Amino acid sequence: MARKRLTAAEKAALEAEKMAKKAPDVSNETEQVTEKVPAKDKKVKVEEVNGEVVAEFTQQLSIFNQFIYNAKEADSTLIVENLGYGDIYVSDKPDIRIGDEEHRLLFKEQKAFKAKKLFLTSASQPVASIIEIK
Repeated sequence: MARKRLTAAEKAALEAEKMAKKAPDVSNETEQVTEKVPAKDKKVKVEEVNGEVVAEFTQQLSIFNQFIYNAKEADSTLIVENLGYGDIYVSDKPDIRIGDEEHRLLFKEQKAFKAKKLFLTSASQPVASIIEIK
């Protein structure tokens, strides 16, 4: 019997359940503790990005090669859009793999990152657009 492949959302839900089971019960405590999360770990939604466009870049990707984009400005948001036919795999970490659905961008999809570097790869030759907003 074949195992069902989990989506990124299903994996995140399972991970959240595991973390909830491990977390101590603090429901009766009155002190509130806040933890500062580094900017690169935050999920950024494209719809919520506001600011000035600092740079625009368009690149046709090579087959099975990694393309690295370095941000022009510090603390900027990078928006990647797949303009060509074929899947793009994009991440702010260098160990990106073709076929990883969590990092996949289909035709006309967009994804935003709060990062200094982006790593893109593809199994075809789609065109990627990167917009840098500060």
